[in-house]
Amino acid sequence: MDKQAVQAVERKLGYTFTNHRLLELALTHRSVSREPQGNYERLEFLGDAVLQLVVSTYLYQKYPNMLEGELAKARSLLVRESTLADVARELELDRYLQVGEGEKRTGAAQRDSLLCDVLESVYGAVYLDGGFHQAEQLILENLPEWDAGDIAVLDAKSTLQEYFQQIAKKTPVYSLVEETGPDHDKRFVVEVRFDGEFLGEGSGTTKKEAEQEAARKALAKLGIQEK
Repeated sequence: MDKQAVQAVERKLGYTFTNHRLLELALTHRSVSREPQGNYERLEFLGDAVLQLVVSTYLYQKYPNMLEGELAKARSLLVRESTLADVARELELDRYLQVGEGEKRTGAAQRDSLLCDVLESVYGAVYLDGGFHQAEQLILENLPEWDAGDIAVLDAKSTLQEYFQQIAKKTPVYSLVEETGPDHDKRFVVEVRFDGEFLGEGSGTTKKEAEQEAARKALAKLGIQEK
């Protein structure tokens, strides 16, 4: 990475590295350097652990009345792949990620899974460079907005997914079947299927809301009680 790129990333992060090599490693995919010490994978391993600890501590302290199961679901909401990928895009990490030519052609730098890994590697790099407090500050500053009510929305979909992962090691598929109304008053209809079998249909003002309703109907059809 050139000096200008490093400074651009540091501005987005709000953190200046003492060891710029750590930031370069955090943004280097193994397709560029396949050596274990030459890409972000080791930093990702470390950053994931730091992220889990920071978010767990944050939830434990902020919500003293939450039970263990609720804390786990809240953490799942905040550290899931799609959430972390969105944070990585907000920080524009995709612009500075170094990937091989083959990965560039396939659009690897925009995949949620890869962006999630890169964000965790950046957290790991900040932890090594500036210590736990600096990493904690960066992580908390970039937590998505949410409230305890989001956990209830998460429950149905996660319960359905956990059920099928346990019995078949596969997950259900959600499909948008209808979208109506003007931009300011959209209505979405989503159905959920497993191995092609229809399980339920839901509607809502957002796709997420419709998916949750579909999942709740699927759980009812399967006779599964949410915990």
